[in-house]
Amino acid sequence: MKSSQKPGALPLEYCAEIAFEIHLLRGECSQAARDLISQRPLDEHALEDCARLDEALAKAHAVVQTALNRIKGIRAKRRPRSR
Repeated sequence: MKSSQKPGALPLEYCAEIAFEIHLLRGECSQAARDLISQRPLDEHALEDCARLDEALAKAHAVVQTALNRIKGIRAKRRPRSR
């Protein structure tokens, strides 16, 4: 079923916020890994989970950031140049 409403503007600012939040989550993963490394005995499984999560977040961040950069670049090319 199609919506009768007109499509809104692309939520680029919201996507940029999501990219920033993903970046912050990666920082939290790094801190968690540092905390895990300092504990004895070392919980290797939790450390591996941290690494997997960081890798997934890095991929997600790259996808979102690349898409945003491409869209911004396309929009910049579309703008008329002032003389």
